[in-house]
Amino acid sequence: MRRLSLMILSLCMLLLSGCATIDSDVKIDNDGSGTWNATIQSQAEPLEKEVITELIKEYPMPTYTIKAINNDGKTITVEDNDTTPYKSWLIASEFKNIDEFTLIRNAMVLKSKNENLAPALEKTTTGDYIVDLGTSLGNTTISVSGTIDKASVQSGTLKNDNTILFTLGEHIRFVFKPSHGWLFYIGIGVAIVAVIGGGYIFYLRRKYYGDAA
Repeated sequence: MRRLSLMILSLCMLLLSGCATIDSDVKIDNDGSGTWNATIQSQAEPLEKEVITELIKEYPMPTYTIKAINNDGKTITVEDNDTTPYKSWLIASEFKNIDEFTLIRNAMVLKSKNENLAPALEKTTTGDYIVDLGTSLGNTTISVSGTIDKASVQSGTLKNDNTILFTLGEHIRFVFKPSHGWLFYIGIGVAIVAVIGGGYIFYLRRKYYGDAA
């Protein structure tokens, strides 16, 4: 157990020093749900699965999967009792709301759960979202269901209106306007049909009563 604790501490130090990285791919939907796919890569010693698993336990988060990347670059499933070390590990998780996203944020940037932290995603009075994930521990790509406010981007590189890339050491913070969900467009469609239908009925009534007169 002491050996495992030392290995986890060493990994954290490597991540914070840049000798290991967490490359993240985050997708945020307009309702605050989304996905996180990450690659932990060690430039030092290879890591056993137990080290990755125990590290994640330090940062409780929604259901996730862990896989390794072997020397051939292939993604493989590793059993819990397998102690084979690998240089790269993949983590995949989904979040259903802002609270779950905040838990994932804490894991992806090693935020201490004892810190007084702002939520990873905060909705403003205007309906926009503020994304604040802390310091990137690798290359972090974030895609949103909406449009990123260019004026809010202080670091990172916009790839297009809804995708932004942050490199190692950059602070992940920006604002985006969420797109309307499909219910919104269904509502508009129903309203249009109702207006057209009402107008047509009015036309028929005028025509009928006009002819009768």
